[in-house]
Amino acid sequence: MKTKKTDWLMVLSYILLSTIGLLMIYSASSFRLLTIGAQPSALFKRQLIFLVLSWGLILLLQRVRVQVLLGRSLALGLIGFGVLTLLLAHVPFFGVTVNGAQRWVAIAGLQFQPSEIVNVGMILYLAHFFKAPKASLQEMKKPFVLLVVCCLLILFQPKVAGVFILLLLAFTMITTVQIPVKVTALLFGGLVLMMGCVGGLILLLGQHNLLPTMFAHVYNRIRLVGNPFSDPYGQGFQMIHSYYALFNGGLSGLGLGNSITKKGFLPVAETDFIFSVLVEEMGLIFGIFVIGLLFTIIMRLFMRSATCQDNQVGLILLGTATLLLMQTSINIASILGLMPMTGVPLPFISYGGSSYFILSFAFGLCLKLAREEVEQYAIVQTA
Repeated sequence: MKTKKTDWLMVLSYILLSTIGLLMIYSASSFRLLTIGAQPSALFKRQLIFLVLSWGLILLLQRVRVQVLLGRSLALGLIGFGVLTLLLAHVPFFGVTVNGAQRWVAIAGLQFQPSEIVNVGMILYLAHFFKAPKASLQEMKKPFVLLVVCCLLILFQPKVAGVFILLLLAFTMITTVQIPVKVTALLFGGLVLMMGCVGGLILLLGQHNLLPTMFAHVYNRIRLVGNPFSDPYGQGFQMIHSYYALFNGGLSGLGLGNSITKKGFLPVAETDFIFSVLVEEMGLIFGIFVIGLLFTIIMRLFMRSATCQDNQVGLILLGTATLLLMQTSINIASILGLMPMTGVPLPFISYGGSSYFILSFAFGLCLKLAREEVEQYAIVQTA
């Protein structure tokens, strides 16, 4: 076995992003918490706990045998737990409804989104399944059925953006494997057709007030793309004030803690709109620096994936890089008004302990696999 040194550029980028995220969570949430009589540092402390746990997990992963990390049990365990919690999201005792959506599950006081677990679980499952190329559609029945089930469960939370991310993630990984062109074409055609049908159906039904209530917010967000000022006190309120925050920041920003829009104009600014607050306080130049840190991790993962000798490891690196790229792109595009608001967090920056923990697990796993480049792995075969 030959090994390579730890990719310290990725590690440094991850640490800087985590630290910046902590500071911005405190800045974005402290005023709102103070106005409701809570401790200004409450969310900061909660995120700090998850940060410490996540860093501990990353260190632990570096000591776990590669055979265990690439084994079938871990992949099936994660995807199975993800599907189970997606089902629990609709059970009153476990499911948590926020703003009309049942996207969260609460277990033992911990609240998280099952779709985030499914994303990482799907990466590991597809990487294990396609470690050897599949030659026919019949062989791909299992992952296809599993993907459809997961997408339907996420769709009815409802979380359309989650379905979009999962489909693109799976499509990227599957078409990267050396499978026949015919299979790739069928998969691509099916994906485009499915997404086109869903989007067209939402617009058609929404225009005629026939859209189910659970999907009404999707139509409103699509309708306001590019012109949130048509509904300044309703659906466009957050987007408009996100624009104001970006404009206020200029190149150098108003200074850490000096955001205006976080004071009641951007509800829960520490989650979806944290990048708007970051630019308002620290400026556009610093915002570009943060995006650069994210893309440093993403591009390093893509590069290591392209040169990896083991197909399964390469697919895990590719899947994680794709997941981070999509979440980053969707979050930034949303606050810029280039696409509807989706509720997708900015990786390692937005508030959300479980999201940070799950992405950190994927990052730590990739760090371990990228550090150990081998010609052959003794994969543990399980029934």
